[in-house]
Amino acid sequence: MADENKDQAQEEQPQKKSNKMLFIIIGVVVVLLAAGGGLAAVFLLGGGKEAAAAQAEAGDKKAEDEQKLILVPLDTFIVNLADPKGDRFMKATIRLTTDDPGLEQAIQSDPVLKARIRDRVLSILSSKTFQDVNNPVGKESLRRELQRELNQILPDDTIKEVLFVEFIVQ
Repeated sequence: MADENKDQAQEEQPQKKSNKMLFIIIGVVVVLLAAGGGLAAVFLLGGGKEAAAAQAEAGDKKAEDEQKLILVPLDTFIVNLADPKGDRFMKATIRLTTDDPGLEQAIQSDPVLKARIRDRVLSILSSKTFQDVNNPVGKESLRRELQRELNQILPDDTIKEVLFVEFIVQ
């Protein structure tokens, strides 16, 4: 019986030592992981500050460019769409953006230029079908087409963007 107690005590001591060693190894691994995670966070967050600063600077430059743009209002256009039944129409109020401060005055003071712009816009709008303009892709395509055609009339590609402030299709 005494031998059995002695054998059990000897078996428990190596088991206690192996449990202590296991806890030490786990503790070292946890410390290494925490240190690695801390270094990674410092590295990533430090780079994030630089990227955020660069992005803010680019945003400021874009904002400056947009502040220089001038809105040129055009009339409201109402046209019949080119649908087979001919019972659909479109109403669009358009604004142009430009960086030329004299463009609005030039359009208002030159009746021939104003008539050419109106004619081109009416021709393009009335050539569209309901399916052409009933989705975002079609509207974006219409914007690009109007911009391209109006820049052919005006000098030096002055139209930067065509904006629809009212767009109704019925």
